Amino acid sequence: MTLYLGIPLGLMALLVAVSGVAALRSGWLLPVQRQYIVRPHLFGWAQLAIALALVIQVAGAVLVEAGGLRSAVTMSGAAVLLGGVLLIVQAQRPARGR
Repeated sequence: MTLYLGIPLGLMALLVAVSGVAALRSGWLLPVQRQYIVRPHLFGWAQLAIALALVIQVAGAVLVEAGGLRSAVTMSGAAVLLGGVLLIVQAQRPARGR
């Protein structure tokens, strides 16, 4: 991956992380997400996990040159991304007590 792809992906990771921190600190969500998300605190953690996955993917693609190490970094980023997606699914479901 070249820098012209890495820089926009890094900026996207930064925007997702800022949105995740806003959801954690104040419960604020984007207007599009307010209809579906029931637990904004959990959704904030999910966004931070997805931002971390993007950073891992970009760092693995831009900085790592070796083939075996690059695939290990990429797979770890994919695992973190999967964890973030699972957290998003849990944030959309109401709590068991409701």
